[in-house]
Amino acid sequence: MRRTNAVKLAVDEETHEKLRELGIITARCWNEVNWLRMQQFKKGERVDFARTEKEAYEKYKHVLKVNAQQVARKNAESWRASSP
Repeated sequence: MRRTNAVKLAVDEETHEKLRELGIITARCWNEVNWLRMQQFKKGERVDFARTEKEAYEKYKHVLKVNAQQVARKNAESWRASSP
């Protein structure tokens, strides 16, 4: 059983906006790496996790830094978990 902790951050408006923007960019990174992998899957190709991770990292590294790589790895974990 997984346990979830909810935390409410008390931040000023500027920090709130930065965190919101970071969340949006992280979601875009996830969606893009997922889309790249889905395209390979739909074509009947082997899903190249390393190449798609590198593409996403190169595009988002200026904003997310190493977190872009972590997003791609979490996405790969999700893909592998749903494999038959």
